[in-house]
Amino acid sequence: MTDLSGKIAVVTGGGTGMGRELVRQLAAGGCDVAFCDLSPDTMAETAAMVAEESPGVRVLTHMADVSKEADLEAFRDAIVEGFDTEHIHLLFNNAGIAGGGSMFETERPAWERTFDVVWGGVYLGCRVFLPLVVAASEGAVINTSSVNGFYASVGPDRPHTAYSASKFAVKGFTEALITDLQVHAPHVSAHVVMPGHIGTKIVANSLRHATV
Repeated sequence: MTDLSGKIAVVTGGGTGMGRELVRQLAAGGCDVAFCDLSPDTMAETAAMVAEESPGVRVLTHMADVSKEADLEAFRDAIVEGFDTEHIHLLFNNAGIAGGGSMFETERPAWERTFDVVWGGVYLGCRVFLPLVVAASEGAVINTSSVNGFYASVGPDRPHTAYSASKFAVKGFTEALITDLQVHAPHVSAHVVMPGHIGTKIVANSLRHATV
């Protein structure tokens, strides 16, 4: 897919960081974009940037916790109604958090929150939105893993065990999804992105929403 004009994209975690840049670049290519986040303020900032930089494209924002299927279903329903569509072309499962470090030092709730968002958000995103992608004449699913999905690393004071394991899960799931789509929906492709360490607000955002 090289021409984004008139296409519809969905981005999770579009309020800041990589998600915000995805929204901006998609809109610059002429793509209508729906994105979710936990912060209405950062979503409004991203939407304002798009309105200034790419007038004419449609933008829809929605508050959603990607670890909660009901939130994603409400987001999907808002897109279907707001864009008057039964399909989307691009799904970017991008939302993530930091946290859930060592098996020895990190409590179970922090571990499970990391997995619920980083891995569960990708899984639920596909569960909820893949039918809309398949309904398009062509489509793509892009899941954000990490360089930590290639190898586990140690942070300033502890291993990134939970984060790395969840990013490995995203990579493995996407590779399996590729073969699944080849059998059941060959007009849809799946891709996994493995970015290195980027200066985003993921740690601050993770702390702010730690109890969500």
